Amino acid sequence: MAKTTRDSTKDLRRAKPVRDEGARLTAKGKPRKRNPAPGEAVVVRLQPHELGLLEAWMVEQDDIPETRQDAIRRLIALVCGKTKGK
Repeated sequence: MAKTTRDSTKDLRRAKPVRDEGARLTAKGKPRKRNPAPGEAVVVRLQPHELGLLEAWMVEQDDIPETRQDAIRRLIALVCGKTKGK
């Protein structure tokens, strides 16, 4: 039996949307939101003793950085002379 126009529209409604193969998805299958912060991502691998030094520096601060990323940004600013030290 040949398909009618009515049958083909039912098939279109049941079809799942095609997703971009390169799109990163969350655990629930939704597309990940883009990071709102502009800038280039830099990946740095630190040895355990270097992480220890970073975390020790973090707790010495008057206002403890919330994340390691914030601490590294603050250290860069201190070394490059953009902000005053404690």
